[in-house]
Amino acid sequence: MSFREPVVVVVAWICALFVAFTAHAAPMPSRLPTLQVAALAPLKPAPLPEQVIHGGMDASFTPSPTTHTPNAVETQRWYRLSIDHDWNESSSPVLSFTGAMYIRITVFAPPSYRPRELWFAQTDEQARFSRHHLALELPHDLQANQPIYVRIAADSFTRRIRADLTDMATYQAQDLTHVRLVTLYASVQFTMILAAFCLWLVLRDRVLLYFIGYTGCQLLNQLLISGEMYELPGASLLVPLGTHAPWLFTVLSAPLLLSFILEFCELRTITPRPARVLSLARWPYPVIAVLLCFPFAERMHLLASTYNVWFILSSLWALGTVILATTRHGRQARFFLVAWLPQVMLTVLRLSQVLLSLDLPRWLEYGLPFAQAFCSVVVTIGLADLSLRARRERDMAHHLADHDALTGVLNRRALVRRLQEAVLHARLQHQPLALIFLDMDHFKSVNDRYGHQTGDACLRAVAETIGDELRPTDSLGRYGGEEFVAMLPGTTLDNAMAVGERIRRAIETLHVHARGNSLQTTISMGVSSLTGPADTADDLIARADAALYRAKTQGRNCVVAHVPFAAVVAG
Repeated sequence: MSFREPVVVVVAWICALFVAFTAHAAPMPSRLPTLQVAALAPLKPAPLPEQVIHGGMDASFTPSPTTHTPNAVETQRWYRLSIDHDWNESSSPVLSFTGAMYIRITVFAPPSYRPRELWFAQTDEQARFSRHHLALELPHDLQANQPIYVRIAADSFTRRIRADLTDMATYQAQDLTHVRLVTLYASVQFTMILAAFCLWLVLRDRVLLYFIGYTGCQLLNQLLISGEMYELPGASLLVPLGTHAPWLFTVLSAPLLLSFILEFCELRTITPRPARVLSLARWPYPVIAVLLCFPFAERMHLLASTYNVWFILSSLWALGTVILATTRHGRQARFFLVAWLPQVMLTVLRLSQVLLSLDLPRWLEYGLPFAQAFCSVVVTIGLADLSLRARRERDMAHHLADHDALTGVLNRRALVRRLQEAVLHARLQHQPLALIFLDMDHFKSVNDRYGHQTGDACLRAVAETIGDELRPTDSLGRYGGEEFVAMLPGTTLDNAMAVGERIRRAIETLHVHARGNSLQTTISMGVSSLTGPADTADDLIARADAALYRAKTQGRNCVVAHVPFAAVVAG
């Protein structure tokens, strides 16, 4: 419960912020003049601007019941716009077009009726507004009887382009809010990509590359769709690609996303059969990406529709597989489900809106990039959790590799390595170093009389008692069988003898209770220390072992020091 409550609070706050931002971005009710639209049927050859803007073809324009000004595939289309009463607002009118994307729109507005070209990917002049809409400021004294002529270029796709009229103050406020939202969402995603890249530099994990790949493609696609990409240096290189650019990044993000789901959620292990289907679902995307690079793809509605349908099906299958993994206690799958569920649902709605040729509602326009940013944040938290688990598992593996499984102290290999490091450090720092070699007395009889399980309990109790008498800077290891070695950095031979005596008394009074038995044991010790600059770890062990041998021959349960000429005995 301690983990879930903060997550719920964070998710609730993020959703509340999104609702607040979207509400702030929503247009306010207006009493502005109503925009009236009349359409000229597509003609071949297309009429010249001089034939239209001088009113010679006004009789051929047919009033339209809506403000939509869709384009045509084969030829350009002309529209005649007007307002139902004179403009009397305090700020100038702004004419904007929604949904045009890469279609060129030319506006002939009074009083001069000179052509003003609006284009989504325009980079040759400083834009006054963002690329949220294709917008143009109209004369402040616009009158009801003044027509505005609009020429919309032909394109390979028919799009629902909507014309709107807003006063300058309102449009600028909405445009500023749009820029803030787009920048916020893009900044969040970029930050998460940067964090994942830093993790990858350390861990070199493939799952991080998948995350960077699919999130980066989504971010580039989002910047291309919003038009913010064309404000960046070098954006002119993307202009010739036209609609190929966002489509390409959209298609490439899909297989990277599915690969990330397979690896991050560990689906091949938790849900092997659905994971195999999901793995196969990745391969149509590279084929679609290659086909989109050819010129004929611009005129193939079927190719775009095929991608949309396949993405919906594969996303729903991936969602079902992740849900199945969560029911089987997949920890990473839970992270991803919380992160991805809003995005996949909004993506399905967005693709459905495209397939059904419906207007893009504002909540969906901002909801999808919000969901992508939200997904990036939560998945990055999941990646951090995955990295933390990997680090714990690595630390546990290192611990198990260096420690004795029975007693929990260092094993022989780790003890010798640490002793070699301590000898080198003591030599460089001119500090003393002592070693205690410990051996339990008559341990074989304990195993023979009480059994090996009782003997194991006795070894654990003795190791714990020895450790209690040592400092945190000291090291204790099991050298073999019932033999232990204690390394005491910065300790002289006399001080080590005192430590050994404390250990001897503690073991002598120790009562071991195991499997209904209560027994006592004793321990013998040999102590050695560094005596010269040529001493090695093997020399310390050999001298301590020799001192231990003398302790055994002198009656056991005692501490003997190795000295060049005499043995000092305590106990």
